Amino acid sequence: MSQTVVKQRVGPWVAEFAWPIDVDQGGPRSVTIRPAKDADPTQVAAGISSTVVRRLDFAEAARKRRELRAAVDAVEDDPAERRRRARAALRKALSHGVDDRYLAILAAEYVHLVVTGERAVTAALAEMVGRSPETVRAHLKEARRRELLTASKGRAGGELTDRAWRVLGFEGA
Repeated sequence: MSQTVVKQRVGPWVAEFAWPIDVDQGGPRSVTIRPAKDADPTQVAAGISSTVVRRLDFAEAARKRRELRAAVDAVEDDPAERRRRARAALRKALSHGVDDRYLAILAAEYVHLVVTGERAVTAALAEMVGRSPETVRAHLKEARRRELLTASKGRAGGELTDRAWRVLGFEGA
């Protein structure tokens, strides 16, 4: 059975919340807690405490899951609806500032537009974001500086980095 998994860091632990792909409502079907790859062995030696379990943020995990589902649905929609959803996601993320989340979403949309053959990628992104093409170029440059998007010398392109995938909620992608 396919499932949607959202990961959440709680101190030296990583919790994986899993929902069946075909279930739209309710909490996760399972939660798995493991030591993070970079966890200090002395911090996890005593095992999982009730404090760790109490710190799990189910509401945040559900919100991330909804965002992931929306992103997947957007890919499957017609191009006009996909662009409308991307525009809404970009503007919402930008309303919180030029942070890693916004830059990762911008980078993902940039890669999508390049791959699908958009001729005026920066202009299309500028319209979606509601900013000038120069501002969007600066944001893409910042996404590369923050290692969310790889560079493509002399031409449009690049790929999302593992870091960008993690920011978008796709742990281990």
